[in-house]
Amino acid sequence: MKRIIYLLAAFVAFGSTAFASNTNTTDLEASTQTTARGYGNSFIFEEAGIEFSVFADGQFDFYLPNYGPDVSVGINTPGFSLSFNTGYDYNPYVQYDSYGAIIQIENTPIYYDYYGRVNQIGNIVIQYNTFGRISRLGGLNVYYKNNVFYRYDGFINSYNRAYVYRPWHRFYSIPTAQYCVINVKPYRRFYTPVRHIYYRPYTNNVRYFNRNGRRSTTVNTRYVQTPRNRAERALRTQVQRNNRAIVNTRATRSRSAVTRTTTTRTPVTRTTRTTTTTRTVTPNRTSNRSTARQVSSRNVKQNVTRSNRTVSNKMNQRTSVKKPSSTKSRTYNKSVTPSAKQRSVTTSRTKSSSVKTRSNSSRTSNQSSTRSRTSRSRG
Repeated sequence: MKRIIYLLAAFVAFGSTAFASNTNTTDLEASTQTTARGYGNSFIFEEAGIEFSVFADGQFDFYLPNYGPDVSVGINTPGFSLSFNTGYDYNPYVQYDSYGAIIQIENTPIYYDYYGRVNQIGNIVIQYNTFGRISRLGGLNVYYKNNVFYRYDGFINSYNRAYVYRPWHRFYSIPTAQYCVINVKPYRRFYTPVRHIYYRPYTNNVRYFNRNGRRSTTVNTRYVQTPRNRAERALRTQVQRNNRAIVNTRATRSRSAVTRTTTTRTPVTRTTRTTTTTRTVTPNRTSNRSTARQVSSRNVKQNVTRSNRTVSNKMNQRTSVKKPSSTKSRTYNKSVTPSAKQRSVTTSRTKSSSVKTRSNSSRTSNQSSTRSRTSRSRG
């Protein structure tokens, strides 16, 4: 009986472990299908023998197959570092700028926009939408729904027509916060880094931290190398030619973008201007002229009539003054005589009062003089 119980317990334990292993494998396959085995998590491609993994926000990671670790041996070991961001030392092959951003891997230039997002790797141009997500990478068009990856069409270039899954793709990751070069401020607007030609691995190369978009005060002179043999001189001419071609294509692309914006804007303004001028300006001119003529003619007529009225009034006044009618003169004399009588009465009254005052004053003076005489004679 005990043996049967032990056997049943063993069968139950074996079945649970098998189910757990199946669920774990299915979850791993699902995660690799959704993140690593497509363009949902990052966009993986090869450029100049370097494998890049560009994330949707503009950060990237890379792996050098020629100088990196052996993936067939160490991919299943714990703590395995494969890419640059996972901790593998690629400093002998990488050139940094004053902000700590990677501007060149061997002789493959890397360009950034004003905010620190990568916008060109070698010959592959990267564009972003208004939400800061990659909308186009080379010839690959990327679409989002609610700011989440939805689908894509096209291909990056002729060498990267489709995504090919590799087991080490799950090791790619974004850089740590201290090495993040993306900033909300356009700190790279007036900054142009200096790139040097790579001939051999660098020695004692160190990457500086990016502290909120501030440049380091130290000047890196370890990148300056000179060719020592014929092969390096041939490499110099080839790299210089490639760099000139890349710079020219960037300049033409920027000019074409400017011309596109101007061509899309100017026809609209021109059409609106022509329509407005044809519809509103020319009738307004004629109407303004006609209205001005009408107003001027009206003003002239009004002025003439007013002048005629004033002249006629003046003539009437003159005639009325020169030849007044009898009735008017009589009424005028009647109306005038009372005031004149009143004036004469008032003047006579004032005269009489003045005469009285004068006579009184003379009387008083005579009385005073007689009094004085009598007083003298008595005395």
